[in-house]
Amino acid sequence: MLNKIWPIMIIISVIFGIFSGRIAEVNNAIFVSFEDTISMVISLLGIMCFWSGMIKVLENTKILKKIEKMLRPFIEKFFGEESEEAKKFISLNIVSDMLGIGNAATPVGIEAMKKMDKSNSKKHLSYGMSMFILLNTLSIQIIPTTIISVRASLGSVNPGVIILPVWITSIIVFLLIMFIGSKLFKKENKDEYI
Repeated sequence: MLNKIWPIMIIISVIFGIFSGRIAEVNNAIFVSFEDTISMVISLLGIMCFWSGMIKVLENTKILKKIEKMLRPFIEKFFGEESEEAKKFISLNIVSDMLGIGNAATPVGIEAMKKMDKSNSKKHLSYGMSMFILLNTLSIQIIPTTIISVRASLGSVNPGVIILPVWITSIIVFLLIMFIGSKLFKKENKDEYI
C-alpha cells in the first residue's frame, strides 16, 4: 500500500511545484532531503551495528541465561505453552527491545514466530503468537537508543532528556496492553479467535 501512496504523493508534489512556479524549490528540497537522509542513516548505522553485535555476544554468554532467568516468570505466564527454543528467541527479542534497538529485535522476533508457528497446529494465531505481537508493538525501553541517536543527529542539545518520559510511558502502556491482551486472548478461548 505504501509503495503506491508515496509515488502518488511525489508525483502530486512535482505537478503542484510545476503549476505553482516552484519547481526550483521542489528540486532543491529533493537534493537536501537526500543529503539529510544519508547523514542520518550513517549516524544511525554505528549505533545499530554496535547493539546488533552486543545481541550476538549476549546469545553466546551466560549473561543471556541470567536475563532469561529473570524474565522466566513473565515468559512462562504468557508463553508457557511454547517450546524452549521459542522462549529463548522471545527472551532475546525482549532484551533487544529493552535496549531500544528494534532493528536488531526484528530478526530475532521473526525466528521466535517461526518456532511458535512450528508447534501451532491451527490455521490461525495461537495465544502465544498473539501475545508476542502485542509484546513487540509496545516494548519497554530502558535505553531508547534509536530515538536518542535520531535526536543527536538532528542537533539536539540534550538528546538523552527523553529517557525518563520513555520509561514512564512505556511501562504504563506495556502493563495496560498486556493486561487487556491477556483478557482478550483468554487461554480458555484460544480456539475461538483469529
